[in-house]
Amino acid sequence: MRVLAGSPLTRELSPDDRRDVNGHLTAWSWAEGDPLVLAGDELSGSYLVVSGRVRVTRDTVDGREITVDIAAPGDTVGPLRTEPAVATESAWAMETTCALFLPADSLAEVVGDHPRLALALMWMQQERLTQARDSEIARATQSVDRRVASALLYLDRKFGSPQRDGSSLLQVRLRRDDIAGLAGSTVESASRAMAALKRAGVIDSGREWVSVLDPIALDRLTAGE
Repeated sequence: MRVLAGSPLTRELSPDDRRDVNGHLTAWSWAEGDPLVLAGDELSGSYLVVSGRVRVTRDTVDGREITVDIAAPGDTVGPLRTEPAVATESAWAMETTCALFLPADSLAEVVGDHPRLALALMWMQQERLTQARDSEIARATQSVDRRVASALLYLDRKFGSPQRDGSSLLQVRLRRDDIAGLAGSTVESASRAMAALKRAGVIDSGREWVSVLDPIALDRLTAGE
């Protein structure tokens, strides 16, 4: 119920409505490295992440696997459809992860019963389409440095934990592959951009961790200033 109250999909529902939605859910868990979803599988529903982090990946035409998002508690994984659908992306538990499964036929029922959920679902789908379009435009028009800065700013807003010294520690284990995938870049180019940001004092980083030292500078870089 706490997760439902915070999820963009269900937070506008009343407590009674969320209890009704909860009645359609089943709980699942995975160990680190386990797949929640594999691209190409037919899924009969979607998952609402309760705890943990989930790496969402997509396969390229040349057989590489790239990170397209990292899901946190409250995010949904899998196609939000009212009928079974084929997954276009895979999702992997980055740590011990728990999620709630909502069957597609139940989604159709709760959407019919709760107009606010239908509206939230529409906005969520629209936001996903907008993000995908913006990502395509950025790859065609923006430098790698700017795209890496944008990816780090996105991660900071989602996972950043303010520290006493004013910095922000990203509460997620990040590989260079993840940052490269989110930035639409090669690992080598993303690493060079990260190194430049580190030399400039904008970020600090190490093995699978990143800290944003100067969020204002990072925001300016994202804006192309």
